[in-house]
Amino acid sequence: MTNMTIDKGPGRRSIETNLLMERLVKLFIAFGIPLFLLSVPTSQLPFDDLTIIQHRLLAIFILAALLWILEPVPVFATSILIITLELMMLSDQGLYSFRFLQNGSTDTATNIEGLMHYNDIFAAFSSPIIVLFLGGFSLAIAANKYALDTNLANV
Repeated sequence: MTNMTIDKGPGRRSIETNLLMERLVKLFIAFGIPLFLLSVPTSQLPFDDLTIIQHRLLAIFILAALLWILEPVPVFATSILIITLELMMLSDQGLYSFRFLQNGSTDTATNIEGLMHYNDIFAAFSSPIIVLFLGGFSLAIAANKYALDTNLANV
């Protein structure tokens, strides 16, 4: 038996480097635009009467849309990231810097009105309809794995 080696050649390395650079550019775009949007003061945005909560939610929405469109990370990772960001930025139990608003140059901070309780955020993901869909998908996968679907169709 002879040992066979696969020639990786110089072209393969450049293709891998190009794919890595493409993914990094997509990540930079997907995170850069929402971070820029968060850095813009709410009063400077072209929306009337936009609250700080709506401003943060708009940035999270744009991040989710860009991550789903550009796909620099898998879709399931995007979903988990969005839930985590909502808990950190929109919850009354979130990070300290997102729960309080600094009053100008003074050291006092005021609580932001309209923050959601974390149970309300999780309630959207435990809706009976969502659980029904997940159960149906699980049964369909199990039926397909054990060929139950074809056996029932042949009866």
